[in-house]
Amino acid sequence: MQQRQNGRLYLDVSETAFACGETVADLSADQADANPFAFAVLTAQTFRQVREESMTGSNEVQQKITGADRRLWPEELVFSEDVYVTRLRDLQDEMAREDLQLTLLFDPENIFWLTGYQTIGYFTFQALIVPHSGKPVMLTRVVNYDMALAMPTIGDAVPVFDTQDHLEILNSFLHGKASNGKIGYESKSRYLNIHEFQRLKDCFGDRLLAFDGHIEAKRMVKTEDELDRMRAAARAVETGMHAALSEIAPGKTDNDLAAAMYRGSIAAGSEYIGHPPMVVSGPRTALCFALWKRKTLQKGDVVLLEGAGCVDRYHAMMARSAVLGKASALHREAADALIEVLEIATREIKPGIPAREVDRACRNQIKALGLERYFKSRTAYGIGIGFPPNWAEGHIYSIRPEEPLILQPNMTFHIIPTIFRDEFGMAISDSVCVTENGCDLLTHAPRELLEVDC
Repeated sequence: MQQRQNGRLYLDVSETAFACGETVADLSADQADANPFAFAVLTAQTFRQVREESMTGSNEVQQKITGADRRLWPEELVFSEDVYVTRLRDLQDEMAREDLQLTLLFDPENIFWLTGYQTIGYFTFQALIVPHSGKPVMLTRVVNYDMALAMPTIGDAVPVFDTQDHLEILNSFLHGKASNGKIGYESKSRYLNIHEFQRLKDCFGDRLLAFDGHIEAKRMVKTEDELDRMRAAARAVETGMHAALSEIAPGKTDNDLAAAMYRGSIAAGSEYIGHPPMVVSGPRTALCFALWKRKTLQKGDVVLLEGAGCVDRYHAMMARSAVLGKASALHREAADALIEVLEIATREIKPGIPAREVDRACRNQIKALGLERYFKSRTAYGIGIGFPPNWAEGHIYSIRPEEPLILQPNMTFHIIPTIFRDEFGMAISDSVCVTENGCDLLTHAPRELLEVDC
């Protein structure tokens, strides 16, 4: 049952627990056993107990928590409210073309892009319910409730208490708002698990339709305001990288380097980044995605550093490599190859060019050098909005083999050539923005392999 207090929505499920529109009291034991995805498989005794407890005080406490007057915090928005109004209107136009009454968004990146809402609490279920007209409603754990209501871009919020089933709450809301219409949902979201999807599908059947790629297409091409944030993020990662490189010395640990990188980038304005920086030394550099682990730096060690800065959730990345002492021939061969690939990529990136052509030019150079077996990843991935566990937009667009994407001005990439030999690994990378005539670097720092005096 839906109630409204102080102009705000409150869902009361103490009296009615939904199982695809049925109350728990209507479910027999046989029906419950036959439907493992029922939204409320409770015995009548348990239901009565929950109802009794709710009526003796828990609902009163919940109403007190959610009953305060709403307080708007427009300063929490990254951009002006007009930006979000336009974004919402564009999405609702797409929904109208597909005859959707509502759309469910689960990805924190897409929710942030559409509304400016962000929280680190997305490790619990949340859904942005976008109607065909009007502002969206945020369904979220109660500890995120005030943050959602702080956003002037969000029309209302539905709290989920820790004793409640989030799918019951969502299901109840949708039954009240979309009794017959089609409901779009993000089918490619990493934040809707199979069990949750099955429960939604059992309830809404063919009315539940995949609605993907519309926000992602907009995110690929950055506005000038978004690029300003990425340039600021680039200044932060440059500072962090300089601090980490300056810390390299025999007797230091890779933890010392990671601390210097974090300290430098955060002091230069970075927020928390989408995943930890890559800080690793010695033979462990041969293991992609190995991170710092209290290892003491020694003469002859390779040091691989890859970091990011983040401003208003927009990221820029860069990587550099170093050797303690004089670099060997293999060290120089790897570093020189990475710099060449980076230069080729920045030269080949132009609007109107298929991404696969840029990747091919880079791989041809690696092949000519006889190093293709050590070049294991894509040439570049898209960057922009990031929330842990990922700082990139590479799941949306990349520069890689067979990629049909046509490059456009204001697309942004992290060009990240890497070589992982048996003895060591290296990376030398930069972030770039596609321009009308080519591409511009977002990050700036010497690329040469750093040899640290020992």
